[in-house]
Amino acid sequence: MARVKSLLTALLLISPLLAGTQIRVATYNTSLALNTKGQLSASLRTGTFSQAKRVAELIQLIEPDILLLNEFDYDAGSSALTRFHDKFLNVSQNGRPAQNFPYRYTAPSNTGTPSGFDLDNNGTIDTSPGDQTYGNDSFGFGEFEGKYGMAVLSKYPINTDAIRTFQLLKWTEMPGNVIPSGYYAADELAALRLSSKSHWDIPIQIGGQRLHFLVSHPTPPVFDGPEDKNGRRNHDEIRLWADYLSQESHNYLSDDLGTAGGLSSERFVIAGDQNADPNAGDSFNNAINQLLLHPKVDSSITPERTGSSTTSNRFHTATFSLRADYVLPSKAGFNNLGGAVFWPTGGSPGANRLSASDHRPVYMDLELTPLPEEAIQDLNLSLEDDIVTLTWAGVEGANYQIEDSTDLLTWDSLVVTNSFENGQWSSSFPSLQTQRFLRITLP
Repeated sequence: MARVKSLLTALLLISPLLAGTQIRVATYNTSLALNTKGQLSASLRTGTFSQAKRVAELIQLIEPDILLLNEFDYDAGSSALTRFHDKFLNVSQNGRPAQNFPYRYTAPSNTGTPSGFDLDNNGTIDTSPGDQTYGNDSFGFGEFEGKYGMAVLSKYPINTDAIRTFQLLKWTEMPGNVIPSGYYAADELAALRLSSKSHWDIPIQIGGQRLHFLVSHPTPPVFDGPEDKNGRRNHDEIRLWADYLSQESHNYLSDDLGTAGGLSSERFVIAGDQNADPNAGDSFNNAINQLLLHPKVDSSITPERTGSSTTSNRFHTATFSLRADYVLPSKAGFNNLGGAVFWPTGGSPGANRLSASDHRPVYMDLELTPLPEEAIQDLNLSLEDDIVTLTWAGVEGANYQIEDSTDLLTWDSLVVTNSFENGQWSSSFPSLQTQRFLRITLP
């Protein structure tokens, strides 16, 4: 029995890449931000709203599994999202395949939420919804509450109990923030929120694996003065996700329910209209590079326009000639299969529907690979009649291999018999005559 205990303490687990489920993750700024509160929901009621039909057809053409909608007006009863799904997405548009997303999420936005302060420094506090000056004095620009909102749709279950939102986080709580010096009064700074809409961490369950869908829509770095308040806010909104991924930087983060800290999982996808191009535009201090160069983010593949393009515009995602929209997966937990900016031209399907928005859908195709905690769970070792048996909960279809070593440098494969039943793996082999190190690998 002493030898069995030594085997247990010497057991090492590693988990190289394993092919798995393939998913398509997309973001689309739909420009479904209308003029008045409730107008979007009302316009979607009959299923005939032409702009929504064009948006839905483009989504049906790319067939995403997980989708973020930016600039989709929020209403407290989520009637706009329900109607858009039931009457547009889940109904064939122009012969395209209907798309059913059983799992959907939306939540309040800072856009159009009154601050009670003169945030644009024009000498007046505007508390009457419906005009630009009201929007300028709101926590996030919007002529009414909920304008320019967000929504997430998924073909896989959303763990709604574990969603984290950062709508209320104060800008001043971010250490080293780039708030413009001298622009805001002290009481305004104490109330000012960082997110112009909100930041959501949405856990999505795909079989026995989970990804965190990190979505946002930072303010455009324009429509301000020499203080560059919007450019600076855009920078720090993007930085929020960079800090969320970094153990050394996320201690200040506290979500809307008071839970502190950043992301502990290694599998995530960052998505949204970030309003920041790495090479052009008015971004403050190359804001998007905080994500593109983050050590946990896989930015190795830049989606290119479908249809015709040129060297200068092939990465653009919007008609204003910038790369604004992103789908950025984590390095861990995926094989990145590539993606595209859906921008059909000529007579290609969908080319005559692009007028729905000044943005284009962007998607990435990802193959899930198990994280160590998913690949091998509940490990047990037993010894009977000089036969060692390892049992663990694993991934169906995997090809686990047992290896041993005396020095942790050279590893030899053991001849084992693997079996899988009821979610449980079992591997048996003759006991070792001396203390050895064991590991389980996925070749």
